[in-house]
Amino acid sequence: MPEAIEVVKQWVETLGDDVAAIKRVIESDRCPEPARRLAAGALNYLVSRMDLVPDWTESIGCIDDVMVLRVCMGLASAHGLDDLDAGDLVVIGRLSNDADRLDKILGDEIESKLRKYCERLATQEIRGRKPESILRDPEVRKQLYSEVDDEVRRMPVATFDDGESVALRLRSYLHAKLKNV
Repeated sequence: MPEAIEVVKQWVETLGDDVAAIKRVIESDRCPEPARRLAAGALNYLVSRMDLVPDWTESIGCIDDVMVLRVCMGLASAHGLDDLDAGDLVVIGRLSNDADRLDKILGDEIESKLRKYCERLATQEIRGRKPESILRDPEVRKQLYSEVDDEVRRMPVATFDDGESVALRLRSYLHAKLKNV
C-alpha cells in the first residue's frame, strides 16, 4: 500500500498538466458531448467547497481531487476521445490508466462508489454551474478556469511519509462520504 500512495504523490505533481489537457477536452468540438460533460464536471469538482475530503485536511486534502480527475477522464475515454491531439491523448490515457489502479488503493467497494459518484458529476451543479453551462457559455467556462487555476496554484505539495496511515485516513473519509452512493 505505501507504494500506491507514493504514486498518488506523483499524481498531485502532474495536476497542472492534467488540468490543461482536461480543459482542451472541454473545448474540443471533436470530442463527444458526454465526455466533455464529464471533463467539465471533473474541473467543477476541483473547485467545490464540499469535497469528499476537505482540501484543508492535512496531507490528504488534495488526493480526492486527483482521483476524481482520473476517474472522470476514465469514464470520458469510454465515450471515445480518439480525435484529440496526440499529446492530449497521452495525458488523458495516463489519467484513465491511473483510474484503473484505484481499486488497489481504495478497495473494490469504495472504488466502485467513487466511480458512481463521478458519473453524477456530468450533470451536477457546483457553485451555481452545471457541466452543460460550462460547455455552452464561454463566460461560465472562463470563470471556472480562473477558479481552477487559483485552486491548482494553492494546492499543497503532497508531503506524507506514512503511506499506510494516509491510505487508511483516505479510505475512512471516502467510506463515510460515499456510503449512500
